[in-house]
Amino acid sequence: MAKQGAKRIIAVMNQTHDVGKTTITANLGITLAEMGYRVLMLDLDPQADLSRQFKVPENQNGMEQILIHASSIDEVILPLTEHLSLISSGPNLAIYEQQRPNIKLGIQLKQLLTSTTLLDVDIILMDCAALSGLLGTNAVLAATDMLIPVSAEHGTLRGMIKMLPVLQRVSKLRNDSLRLWLCLNKLPDGSDFAYQFGNLLTQYFPKRVLKTVIYDSESANPADYLSLANDLLMGRVN
Repeated sequence: MAKQGAKRIIAVMNQTHDVGKTTITANLGITLAEMGYRVLMLDLDPQADLSRQFKVPENQNGMEQILIHASSIDEVILPLTEHLSLISSGPNLAIYEQQRPNIKLGIQLKQLLTSTTLLDVDIILMDCAALSGLLGTNAVLAATDMLIPVSAEHGTLRGMIKMLPVLQRVSKLRNDSLRLWLCLNKLPDGSDFAYQFGNLLTQYFPKRVLKTVIYDSESANPADYLSLANDLLMGRVN
């Protein structure tokens, strides 16, 4: 059964594309819902990959209606299963992202997610755009946790490194601390590489690297995402 009153807002983010953040968001959402948690997924990326993953039409109104036009959540929320729902990106979210960030706009999402409308949601998962834009700022200021998928590819590592100083600046605007987690993702299976790479990251980011490793395979392994979900819920780290 879902825990009453539990509220985790988890931003899945990396500065680069093709790091697996949408796949992780979708599979975590499905897994947590199957565990009995009431999960709401937000597609905060104008590319709308999460929306497409759940076959949402491109013209479906979503986050842009809330952030730009102040529509209510009830108008745009899409129930997917008994415990899982989604607010899609929407066709015009890029317009919102093009605005210049400021404090008032940067806390819009936080104000939205603390409204009485969402008191019956246990966990919110956000598939995020890059940190430097207005959507990324909103995600960082609204989240309780940030999950950064990390692979051994040069672009992914560089994206993570580029995020850290920006994340530090934005986090100074928060009244509380942000829990930061690294997830080893898309690593080759059947070798010691994942173990060695995980140990290396742990040296630089102690108590931030989750135990679960998502290996590079064409199909998701439900056991891996169940393990990852428990890592996040329990805060288990290397």
